[in-house]
Amino acid sequence: MEGINRALKDQKINKAWRTLESVSTDDVPSIFISYQRKDEEYAKDVSGYIVSKQLDVYFDLEDNDLKFSKQLNNPKGVTTSIQKGLNESDYMLVIISPDTYKSLWVPFEVGYAYDSMGDNLKLLRHKDIDKTSLPSYLKVKEMLNGTESLNRFLDSIRKKHLIYESLLEKGEKIKTFSSYYSNPLSKYLDNE
Repeated sequence: MEGINRALKDQKINKAWRTLESVSTDDVPSIFISYQRKDEEYAKDVSGYIVSKQLDVYFDLEDNDLKFSKQLNNPKGVTTSIQKGLNESDYMLVIISPDTYKSLWVPFEVGYAYDSMGDNLKLLRHKDIDKTSLPSYLKVKEMLNGTESLNRFLDSIRKKHLIYESLLEKGEKIKTFSSYYSNPLSKYLDNE
């Protein structure tokens, strides 16, 4: 079983597939991916990596309501779509890159989810960002500094939500995390 992108509006197909596999969407935690638009490729790779590890994501590129609101230049619709994605997610992963500081939406997303997500809000630092250069309000959140810390985070989610046990009960294989050198995210992340 792979994870899914919950931003896809064709959730009926996703939910039907999950039902056939005897796994409820409610049983699989979802991670909201927050990123600056210039980091789209990086965010897409991170999203794909998480989905391949049998967890769900909310990755906005597939959210048709959000796309439509942007096309209509409807900031209320954009805001509503983002809030819905955050409200339906269990975790938030903020991609911090050199371009993040130019984003208008990342601070909104972080501010909206800051209290409600609590310790479930994590930062994923691009290897080109100095650990000490973050704004003060982000320094109080846990920083994932590379592939190893990202893998530990994803593994902790799977353990917390008993995904291992439910997959094993169904005869599924548990996907293990790759080494740093074969990890598809090594072009963005250190091995920490």
